[in-house]
Amino acid sequence: MRNILISKKITMKRLILTTLFVLAIIKVNYAQDAMTKAQANFIYNFTKFFDWPQTEKSGDFIIGVLGSRGLFTDLQKVTTGKKNVTQNIVVKYFKNNAEISKCHVIYVDALKSSSLTNIHNKTGDHCLIISNSNSSIAKGAAIQFIHEGDRLKYGFSKENALKHGLKFHSKVSEMASKKY
Repeated sequence: MRNILISKKITMKRLILTTLFVLAIIKVNYAQDAMTKAQANFIYNFTKFFDWPQTEKSGDFIIGVLGSRGLFTDLQKVTTGKKNVTQNIVVKYFKNNAEISKCHVIYVDALKSSSLTNIHNKTGDHCLIISNSNSSIAKGAAIQFIHEGDRLKYGFSKENALKHGLKFHSKVSEMASKKY
């Protein structure tokens, strides 16, 4: 009888630990989903506060995503049926550097941040580069997402934006939590 009781206690402990583990995974996945949705909304809103040269104002307005399938999906949902002034917004997913093509905006996931240094060779000169890599500003990005607890903020490099021929509303710099 005692062995059965001990066995039931061990089984119950395993069940409780397994349940807690599953709940922790669900919480992490929910937080990641919420973060990619927030990033997608930020990126879409950034398109309203930047101005591209006249040569970039015909055809579709292309937003590229390198390396984050979740962000790509959320960005498609946010931008479906929307325009940047008169241009239809089209979101493209790139698995690797070789697939990158001309974009107005590109998000580069931290895991693909080695691509940042020479990305303008693929995207064209007038591309707003956004990343969540800690070293993205140093590698040429104009915007770097910053996670502070459960909040999403961003850093902004006026110099990097201007270097790539982008004009922007002063609100972009004013609202940045870090200025580089």
